[in-house]
Amino acid sequence: MIPHSLALVLVSCLAALLPGCGRRAADVPANKAAATVAAVALVERRPFALTYRTSGTVRGVSTATLTGKTMGHVRTVHVRPGDVVRAGQLLAELEAGDVRAGVAGAEAALSSARASKVEAESGLEAAHVGAKLARTSHARAAALFADRVIARAQYDDEEARLQSAAAEEQMARARVESVESGIARAKAALAETRAVLGYTKILAPFAGRVLERYVDPGALATPGTALFVVADDTRLRVEASVEESRIPGLALGDTATIEVESVPAPLLGKVSEIVPNVDVTSRAFLVKIDLPENTRTLRAGTFARVNFHVGTEQRLVVPSSAINRYGALDRVFVLENGVARLRMITCGESQGPWTSVLSGVSEGDRLIRAPAVALRDGSRIEPSP
Repeated sequence: MIPHSLALVLVSCLAALLPGCGRRAADVPANKAAATVAAVALVERRPFALTYRTSGTVRGVSTATLTGKTMGHVRTVHVRPGDVVRAGQLLAELEAGDVRAGVAGAEAALSSARASKVEAESGLEAAHVGAKLARTSHARAAALFADRVIARAQYDDEEARLQSAAAEEQMARARVESVESGIARAKAALAETRAVLGYTKILAPFAGRVLERYVDPGALATPGTALFVVADDTRLRVEASVEESRIPGLALGDTATIEVESVPAPLLGKVSEIVPNVDVTSRAFLVKIDLPENTRTLRAGTFARVNFHVGTEQRLVVPSSAINRYGALDRVFVLENGVARLRMITCGESQGPWTSVLSGVSEGDRLIRAPAVALRDGSRIEPSP
């Protein structure tokens, strides 16, 4: 029989040995995890398009700033910014009481001149008849005088009446011409006053959209004061400022990629005009790029980013799908000896499926093309065929 004290010692020894046995069982290496099959891509050098980027503004191909041509207070305004207008639509009207009075006076003067013409033409007709009668009497008197039937004095009277009738006919003709000149002057005066009256009506020069409205009823409009800005938003273009040093590389007809936040995909535009004058403040040229016709969702005044293709160069690139972004960090998994190793990289510009890399990898490195979310540094990888 084991003494009680010895039993306690044995129990204590067994209790001390049991934890050690548990640690040894846990320390036994488990079976290696199965390798993850993943597609692999090489870091390589490819021709990379060089672009020059600048900002621009979407504008209508036809954009007009409407100004006042005469002085007057604004009587009515019929449109607001954003309204669609048709060609010739009335946008605003100025007070024009004195101009309307001038039109009425010019119309009255024209009517008077036309009445004078009727009177003058009647006088000319009477002068024609008198001259014809005088010529007939003179011819008869000349024949009688030649036959010595009448005296010299009677013949001289007929001669004088003929000259008087001819003078009256000439005066009547001159009076008609004078009246016709008066009618022409009256018509010109009427056209002028009507043109001034037309200046009191501000009309849309073409169909489009009102972008700006600078006046309200009651405001005083003066000649040269901007009242509205109207743009034809069915045909749009981008106006961009281009640095002076970049202009020699651009030509009419060159293509440019336009990025607008409201449009999901970039637009392809064509350079239609390079304004030859440089802005002395920014030392930049204004370049106009026509947009395709299927851009009705755009609005004039929208901000745009413009990318001009200026050449190509060889750059170190990786598939964009291989880049794993974590906050502000760009990472890739490099395959080394069958194991994925996480590396930080510095990315450059992206074009299509490729992204240029400035640092972090070398040419020939093998990357996981599309790393899974669960992929970790040290994971075993088996490249897919």
